[in-house]
Amino acid sequence: SSGINAEWPLRPGDLSPATVLISGEDMSKFVKNDELVEKMIDGRMERAKVQEMLMPLNREELAASQAGNPWINKTLHAIGTVEGLTKLKALCKRSGVTVGCYSFAVLFYAVAAVHIKRKGGEFPEEGVPKLYTDVVANLRSRVDPDPGDESFMLCIAEVETSEKITKETTLLETAKKISHQLKSCIEEKRFPLFAKYKEGVETGTHSEYFNSHPEGTYCEFLPSNQVGFKYPTKYSWGEMTSTHTVGSYWCPFFANQVVLYHSVNGALNYTTCCCDGDNNCKDAQEVQDLFVSVMENADRVNENTRVMDIVNF
Repeated sequence: SSGINAEWPLRPGDLSPATVLISGEDMSKFVKNDELVEKMIDGRMERAKVQEMLMPLNREELAASQAGNPWINKTLHAIGTVEGLTKLKALCKRSGVTVGCYSFAVLFYAVAAVHIKRKGGEFPEEGVPKLYTDVVANLRSRVDPDPGDESFMLCIAEVETSEKITKETTLLETAKKISHQLKSCIEEKRFPLFAKYKEGVETGTHSEYFNSHPEGTYCEFLPSNQVGFKYPTKYSWGEMTSTHTVGSYWCPFFANQVVLYHSVNGALNYTTCCCDGDNNCKDAQEVQDLFVSVMENADRVNENTRVMDIVNF
């Protein structure tokens, strides 16, 4: 619902009902492309066959966590600085990439770097397995009529991005590749077809094979850059300095780690939701620590920054 400018405690009239608008499933009725949907499904099936988890879930910890009632994911969080976001924006502007695409690349490299550290700190002779992730988009700004900021609505869709990180691949090259992948997905109108694609994978012809894979093998991490908190942060009773998201059942159904970040008052806030357990939390914490370090210290990144530089960041 609306009420974004309301003071606490709320008074009658501060909130108004949200307008009921088109759903993500309904959007697929307006963008028809059976050939592209089949192409997307085939790509997901191929990924299921070849994808390797660099940091597999500890299944004993997962089972123990899921036995609890209620079963709740762990949530890790960190807060950046105004200076850090300023440096990040400057790097992205110079490099011709968006903060979003750059951040996705940093996550790829953070996961790869933690993997390399655990293998002794040298780039492995066999290389680093190809990394995949599903990029989430809220399509609320692309529906007609545009709901604006006066109603609450999530219209979620996903598209896949991937990268094969070699010893010579650079971080900024990867950010540009991801940007190209996402632009292609938008041009092909893959986002509105997400519901049909998801239906085909989970309940269609390929569902038996896809669902035969255990939890925790779908996606290493899922990033969600929520851009910025655009609403008031100062109230008569105090000031909000940061916001974080608590994920209840997200992991491992969406991904082994769900990484969310957005700016509040000019500084990035970071949240990682992960499965419970010492080992699972350690994996998520190491990735988050490295991700935050690279994001907050963009002045140490240049066109020659490679994965081994991130290992030693």
